[in-house]
Amino acid sequence: MTDDVTRREIAEHLSPLFANSGVSTHDLLLGASGARPEVRKVLEQLPPDRRYTELRQVWEDLPAIPVGL
Repeated sequence: MTDDVTRREIAEHLSPLFANSGVSTHDLLLGASGARPEVRKVLEQLPPDRRYTELRQVWEDLPAIPVGL
């Protein structure tokens, strides 16, 4: 995983996606289209067939990502 990517940075891009319903990994990647390439690289590690209903589930699949630096 990329060392300088944090949960805070990921959350800035993904939090709005959870306002209405569950999202797929593909949706998360689309939601992070404006993020740095390093963030997208981390998100590409998520299981391709999973649906997420809250941001907490993303952290379950990315446990090594720190909250902040």
